[in-house]
Amino acid sequence: MSGMLPLSNIKKEQTTPKEFIIDINCDLGQSFGVYKNESEESLIPYVSSVNIACGAHSGDPVTIMKALKLAKKHNLSVGAHIGYPDIQGFGYRSLKLTSEEIQAMVVFQIGALNSMAKYFNLVVEYVRPHGALHKDTLTNIDTAVAVAKGIANFDNWLILVGGPSQILKEASDITGVRIAAEFQPIKNYTENGEVDFEKEDIGDIDLCINQVNSLAKDSIIKTVDNKNITAEFNTIHLDLRSEKSIELAKKIQTVIDKKVPIPATFVMESGWLS
Repeated sequence: MSGMLPLSNIKKEQTTPKEFIIDINCDLGQSFGVYKNESEESLIPYVSSVNIACGAHSGDPVTIMKALKLAKKHNLSVGAHIGYPDIQGFGYRSLKLTSEEIQAMVVFQIGALNSMAKYFNLVVEYVRPHGALHKDTLTNIDTAVAVAKGIANFDNWLILVGGPSQILKEASDITGVRIAAEFQPIKNYTENGEVDFEKEDIGDIDLCINQVNSLAKDSIIKTVDNKNITAEFNTIHLDLRSEKSIELAKKIQTVIDKKVPIPATFVMESGWLS
């Protein structure tokens, strides 16, 4: 009996680390006419889902077709990157619209992308708001409900992707739309786990990757007040606004055990797939 291992040691030996399985997404097709934004394509090797602009804040038919062709070639999940109809401001300016106007705007953009996706035998699987619409969906209940209604009434299987937000959860409860929480390594987060829109983006790549490491290992991120909070996310967003975005993308890939498209993470969490 003296040669036997204590039960506590056996349990430790049998414990296997939990895999960090998550989607990584980036924006694509944000060009219009003579204005080209092809630098986005440099992120394609590091993602599993692409958010394709639908012609409101950017994107034109030829650009959308090219983006869909790239998604098909690289076997990526396709999402509608919807925004306010504000090409001049690149969708970064908030517009005061009625609920009906927002719903019409949402359906118009998803429908346009989905109809073109059929050309490649693809379908739109999720929706991610852009710029000012992204912020308004997280911070304004009327906007959040209107966007969620538009999505749910178009297709109740679509997933609404946005930052962690109590308002977005309320909109989900009201409309029944499924939501996926998105983590942005360059953003600062408050004690309640939401994006702090008052703070500038993080420019230190090491700080960003430390956040991802902590999220992967312990489901913990650090807030703007240097406090640790528990956080659960379904997807990580790579943003080209960071000068070192490619470097960050490469480092993040070393932390991820397995990257899978947003819809697949929902299926895996349901227990239907492992």
